[in-house]
Amino acid sequence: MLRSIIFASLVAAGSASVAHAQSCDAEPTFAAQRGAGGLIRAQLGAVSRGEWAQAIHFGGEVVDSGASPRLKAVALNNVCIAYAESGEYEAAIAACNGSLERRAGNWHALNNRGAAYWLAGNRGAAIADFAAAEEAKSGEEEVAANMALASCAS
Repeated sequence: MLRSIIFASLVAAGSASVAHAQSCDAEPTFAAQRGAGGLIRAQLGAVSRGEWAQAIHFGGEVVDSGASPRLKAVALNNVCIAYAESGEYEAAIAACNGSLERRAGNWHALNNRGAAYWLAGNRGAAIADFAAAEEAKSGEEEVAANMALASCAS
């Protein structure tokens, strides 16, 4: 049930972002990640509710634990979103970099780092990351929305 609610929320947000991207006044779209384990589920719930401090806290607990590199990459990706949504773009970019160090080619982290760069005003780096995310995982709704935003703003 919760998974359905989160998915519906993300689809609605993505659809709204695509519509705004075409008018050139939208914000970039972020891509949260799911993973096994209670802390990751709690973190995803915090992200979906916009509870950024909680999402960062849960992510830190995963990174400091004995979790696998893959789960740490998921947690850092979601931390990236929380920092970016809080306006802490440098911390967001660092978290996405940490995710990519643990899981190279993670399209979620590439997309989200691009979104953080976009919000920080570095459009060139944002577009490069959106293109890399598209190459890593073509057709994802969040990436398509951000590619449309980048095309519209160019």
